[in-house]
Amino acid sequence: MLEAIIPFVIALFAGALVKAVDWLDDDKKSRHPVKFLLAAIYGIAIGYVIGTASFALIFLAALIAQVLARKVDTMAHIVGLAFAVISLPFFGIPYIDLPVLAFFLVLAFLDEGGYIGKLKFLSDYRPFLKIGALPFAFIGRWDYFVGILIFDFGYELARNI
Repeated sequence: MLEAIIPFVIALFAGALVKAVDWLDDDKKSRHPVKFLLAAIYGIAIGYVIGTASFALIFLAALIAQVLARKVDTMAHIVGLAFAVISLPFFGIPYIDLPVLAFFLVLAFLDEGGYIGKLKFLSDYRPFLKIGALPFAFIGRWDYFVGILIFDFGYELARNI
């Protein structure tokens, strides 16, 4: 039972660390080296989720979308991405169901859009991936939906702290 919960806890932790690095980079414009340590830790956490979790594909799609949308735009986030990629051989490469990965990749890419005006809430809350994961819950794959919600909960929790 505990083994099944661990990837969700790690996803929560990763979400909080990603936001912490965002805050240090984007809001504080910090040069403090702790952001690189936090990025390395979240990279390993994301690598762990991609390598071990039943909901790995949604995280893999989000990671690829970040790269394609050029959102990995600071040295700290490059460190996070590098640690995620480097850690994959240690944690394992998930089985890749190409249609599911492609579906999540499109939605994750939409979440990365720089929406403005009345659509700015789409940039702030990134709803596409969560909405797209919800139907999977109705066919027994609730883990995709819960996994991305938990990551986002960690992200929003860190935003509000």
